[in-house]
Amino acid sequence: MNKTIAFFDSGIGGIPYLIHLRNIKSDFNYVYLADNANFPYGIKTGETIKEIVLSAIGRFIEKTSPDVIVIACNTATVVTLPYLREKYNIPFVGVVPAVKPAASISENKRIGLFATNKTVSDSYTDNLISQFAGNCEVYKYADPNIVSFIENKMFESDNKEIMDFLLPAANYFIEKDVDHVVLGCTHFLFIHDTLENLFPQKIKIIDSREGVSRQVLRIISDTDTCARFSLRRRCAVSIEDTAKQTAWDSDTGSKINDSAFYLTSSSVNNDYYKKIAERFMIKYSGII
Repeated sequence: MNKTIAFFDSGIGGIPYLIHLRNIKSDFNYVYLADNANFPYGIKTGETIKEIVLSAIGRFIEKTSPDVIVIACNTATVVTLPYLREKYNIPFVGVVPAVKPAASISENKRIGLFATNKTVSDSYTDNLISQFAGNCEVYKYADPNIVSFIENKMFESDNKEIMDFLLPAANYFIEKDVDHVVLGCTHFLFIHDTLENLFPQKIKIIDSREGVSRQVLRIISDTDTCARFSLRRRCAVSIEDTAKQTAWDSDTGSKINDSAFYLTSSSVNNDYYKKIAERFMIKYSGII
């Protein structure tokens, strides 16, 4: 029987992780839960995030019986991962800022961290920087308005609107003379290409899709697939183009497994989320 891989986020931010792994391993079953009832997480207290995530994950497990759950949200990972692993007898993979690889390849030892307020201020992030980037200057930037913009407006905005919204963040990192920027919020993967256009060529962008995908494959002991895939080759294609490619079997022209997309509320932007799911070739499947 095919494995079922679950992805959880406060909203749509985890979709690029699902698409990335689906591109590598199309014969898994993929399920996704967006906690639209409680979006955004980045401005909530740790205790509130813990309560809502544990509750939602319990319902998600009961509904989908996954083999692995990816907490595809940096804030939820930082706050809740130990509690989830203690409460539920199922493997969890978290998403943490890719500070370690950024620090290891930075030439001028000045890196940026672009994340939510909660991730930027949490002691977990400070420990991550201390452990893996102690020899670097790390410049943090958080703006909850950007997360909300990506979640609720980006896919109905033109390119100029998106670039104008991101310009203050881009200018901050340019002024700090960083050579790598870590995307420490999963939502920011949707703006990867726009940021690349705003940055000078010397600033490279790093995210955690490769590490998360590898960890899922390790857990399910699919080491052959893990060894074969190449992040650089796959990231040459946009998220939307990749989603369309990986939802269809190129040999037979038929649809691969339906990836299921769930919400936690029917009253918060329900129709909008249905359109987003369809855009990324994921079947809207109801409320959990």
